[in-house]
Amino acid sequence: MTYYAGPESYRNKLKAVYESVESNFPSYAKLVVERSDRLDNAFGHFMTLVVQTSKGNAPVLSVFVDSEGRGFVGLSNSSPFETASALYRFSNEEEEPIVDDFSSVFEEGAELVFHRAIFQSPLKLYFLAYFGNERLLRKEILKDSLRGKDYFRLPEMIDDALFSICRDNYRRWIEFDDGEVLIFPFQNILKIAFGPPKINESIDRSIILELSRLFRIEVTKKCGVLRNASVTPNMKIARPVSTVFEIDLVESKPVYDRLEEFYKFYSKFISETVDKMLKFIHRDFPLDE
Repeated sequence: MTYYAGPESYRNKLKAVYESVESNFPSYAKLVVERSDRLDNAFGHFMTLVVQTSKGNAPVLSVFVDSEGRGFVGLSNSSPFETASALYRFSNEEEEPIVDDFSSVFEEGAELVFHRAIFQSPLKLYFLAYFGNERLLRKEILKDSLRGKDYFRLPEMIDDALFSICRDNYRRWIEFDDGEVLIFPFQNILKIAFGPPKINESIDRSIILELSRLFRIEVTKKCGVLRNASVTPNMKIARPVSTVFEIDLVESKPVYDRLEEFYKFYSKFISETVDKMLKFIHRDFPLDE
């Protein structure tokens, strides 16, 4: 028996992937058993195949198989390598997967990269969707419940609209007239990084950053779903960032739908504050001759 959770639009895609790789599960399980002497037998383990686009611009597809040959495929905002240390890594040269098995999940023509490793159970990875062996998945769901976690419960709350937010702008910059915003899905949250607004270029960047900090403090007080956040190394940002927010993915749609309006409001706050400060100084400076 198989089990699926996630947005309805991806059920058949993950089912097709699962059925295309299911015949490999016995050989994957054998790899776990053969390395059991190097693993902590107090925990279960998964032989894992991680499939990503070479540009890192799409959710991650992973195939997990336990030592009994039971498996599932899952989509997530984060790679298993971002959330846990691999207990054993395999060479990328070993048995290259068939790209056609996975291409339907990604954009047409996307170049895919593959990595294999063994990870310890329970997985600390939030899924957007998964399809696979029902007994195995219900076992992992139960583990989540006993630990008060929702790594495997999250897909029950992910509809097509929420999944589209992750898929359409996965870790990408969105250009607006007033500036740009980075959408960075990670685990069960959405990070929203604002680039500096397009205002007077003579204004020192440190002033923009301080005003942005004030903006973030006041906005997070007013809007309870938004939280203070910061740039982290895994974001690999090469462009200037002036402020960062985060929001739970399941609560992100109202903010995402009005993101351009939100950024425009931010840009207006910065530009008008700077203008008022300059006008005040030039108009009322007490030491003018």
